[in-house]
Amino acid sequence: MTSLREKAFLWICLFFLVGRISNSDADSIDDQCMHADSCERCLSAHMECAWCTDKKYKDAYRCLSRRLLLTNNCSETYIYENQPVLDVLQDKPLKDYETRDQAVQVTPQRAYLRLVKENTQRIKLSYRAARNNPLDLYVLMDLTWTMRDDKETLEELGAQLSQTLKNLTANYRLGFGSFADKPTVPMILPQHRENPCAGEQAKCEPTYGYRHQLSLTDDIPAFTAAVANSKITGNLDNLEGGLDALMQVIVCTKEIGWKEQARKVVILVTDGFMHLAGDGLLAGIIQRNDKQCHLNKAGEYTGSLDYDYPSLEEIYRELLRRKINVIFAVTQEVVSSYMELSALMKEISYVDILSADSSNILELIKKSFASLIKRTQFADNSPDFIDMVYYTDCGGQFPSLQKRNYCNNVSLGKQIDFYVDVTLKKHPDNQVYTHKIRVEETSLSEFMDLDVELQRPCPCQDTPDPRKEEGRSLCDNNGYLYCGMCSCDDGWTGTYCKCPTDATNVTSNEALLQKCRQTLSDKSTSELVCSNHGDCDCGKCLCDPGYKGTFCECRECLDCDEKLADCSCGQCVCKYGWSGTKCNCDGATVACVGPTGEICSERGTCECEECQCEKPYLGKFCEIDPEKDNKLCLFYEPCVTCLIKQKQGMGACENLTHICSSLDRQETYSYNFVHELDPEQNQCLVRMVNKHGIQCDSFFAYQVIDHSNLLIIQAVDCEPTDKVALLGYISAFTLLVGLLTILLVLWYIRAKDAREFARFEEDQKNSVRQENPLYRDPVGRYEVPKALSVKYDENPFAS
Repeated sequence: MTSLREKAFLWICLFFLVGRISNSDADSIDDQCMHADSCERCLSAHMECAWCTDKKYKDAYRCLSRRLLLTNNCSETYIYENQPVLDVLQDKPLKDYETRDQAVQVTPQRAYLRLVKENTQRIKLSYRAARNNPLDLYVLMDLTWTMRDDKETLEELGAQLSQTLKNLTANYRLGFGSFADKPTVPMILPQHRENPCAGEQAKCEPTYGYRHQLSLTDDIPAFTAAVANSKITGNLDNLEGGLDALMQVIVCTKEIGWKEQARKVVILVTDGFMHLAGDGLLAGIIQRNDKQCHLNKAGEYTGSLDYDYPSLEEIYRELLRRKINVIFAVTQEVVSSYMELSALMKEISYVDILSADSSNILELIKKSFASLIKRTQFADNSPDFIDMVYYTDCGGQFPSLQKRNYCNNVSLGKQIDFYVDVTLKKHPDNQVYTHKIRVEETSLSEFMDLDVELQRPCPCQDTPDPRKEEGRSLCDNNGYLYCGMCSCDDGWTGTYCKCPTDATNVTSNEALLQKCRQTLSDKSTSELVCSNHGDCDCGKCLCDPGYKGTFCECRECLDCDEKLADCSCGQCVCKYGWSGTKCNCDGATVACVGPTGEICSERGTCECEECQCEKPYLGKFCEIDPEKDNKLCLFYEPCVTCLIKQKQGMGACENLTHICSSLDRQETYSYNFVHELDPEQNQCLVRMVNKHGIQCDSFFAYQVIDHSNLLIIQAVDCEPTDKVALLGYISAFTLLVGLLTILLVLWYIRAKDAREFARFEEDQKNSVRQENPLYRDPVGRYEVPKALSVKYDENPFAS
């Protein structure tokens, strides 16, 4: 066992080592402080630097650590230093909704911050979606002629709607309103003003803009009755006044009955698109939408013919300001347009496909509400001179903190921690040093208030008096005192203005110049004063801009951030946790996270927010494997298959929004169908069985720009074979081939015979008859003389 003496010796050594380390750190801080020549530069040199404004302070350095200033007899009341403060003022614990008490979904609720210039304060913000939190659901329905069966379906599903909402939260209320369009030309036909459905050989109510029919209530029978009592109307085109109606639902807070603490949701049901700002000019309506409530006691929108349609930007800002979410329940024909609209306000909107008769509206409400609950996002109203950056791991979804102010796929009851870095970049020009900042959840009335006080600039605002004797005596009567330091008269320099700059004082000047010459490696002294890059001031070099060092021998590191790197004679030496040529790479991996949610597809490392792939992997996210399938091809394949099926009329995909969204962002992909793909793009194959039962191959390419996904699809529609035509083609082809074959055979035979006959004749001409001399022909031959054959009397054989 170790003896007591050995233990004591080890403790003494440890204490001595800790003391040495502590002193070393303190010396390092003082080294950074002492060269600051003004109060403002002193406080920005290091958080531990302090400035002494005591006029009686005699030490050469007024910028040191507080400890050393006190040691050097600077009065404590004259020490001005950085004093950042973070104090939580209200910190109610997170809790679910209860009947008597409101839910608490954000903590802390209030904090005090004292900010120091260029210093960052970090505050932890926690969020948890509360169970049974109040829900206000307002159904805003298009009641033009084409939506008549949808109204009947909603009326029949009233009781089931109650049960669906109970499964989401025990504390809900329902409201109902309907809309059509502005009741004027060209939105309606003047001859059908009283009965806009005359063209359909039916009778319906005159066109109206918007009608609020039921304020938010927990009385489900009243909701069903309001839907049943609503009337179908009509308009001329398939563009409706939905934005007019939506603006009134948003701004008429009292009439609709929105509850402050509730999650406020509008579900807009329609089969057509909506008129936008400027379309009112078609009807001679030129007055801009004033974003005010214009409902009479009967719930009619009275400003329909006075104000133009609102713009998307106006709708978006009002939705954000009043914390209202909107769900667009639209039919297949217009879903792509609403997808584009929702992408402009994705944090507070959701789009899903409504069946032709709205029979799936209950499932749609359930799915879209769950999607809204699973997303949380925070924003703030900080001024431009205060920087606020958010970090989170989204409750363990990421291995490390990511720079982001939102999370997707958040489980109900799961606590999500955000770390907010608050930095004062500069002092405000208006010299207002107290501010209130609200950090709030974008879709709920949940927030954290920050009472922010800015540390004032150095207290050296008093007007200096160059003639004051006390100040001049402290500066050797060659200058005057300002902010604790001497401001020298012409011809003098130095901390206390004791160094003459008169060139005639050769002896002292030469001695000062010698101190400004660098000692070389061979122990000789350079002839250059301050390396020709500065001026010698009282034996010390004052370097020209762009140079630093005791003898101005080093260039400044222009691209070196002092917080990220140390400058070593012109070279940036990165501090721990930073890398890159400018030491500005902080390990953030947001840009390296592909649509699959993986960092560099787990095939490389993220450096300066760019993937450095391992061999043999390629691609922006290292997704390409030369020997195997592309990871992103496999990832996008379900979405592309669904889009191709939808385009080729094989039915709508119920989960299109889910499978065509990024894993960690809930951002719907953009897509475009083309006839041919660019051969330079990485092409992916998708193989599917089409509506004809034929296995068909299509191709697509992808682009990921700033986390936005674009799919370029070349869809091939493989048509089934026409068997009758095919049989005819085969028969005709067979007959033609047979005839050609016969003709070729005949031609070949005739050509061959001709060649053989010609060869025979040639052989006959060239042949020589040779006979054996021993051969005797057994046949005797006699030729009758011609003369005898003519004279019959002399020829005994003549007849």
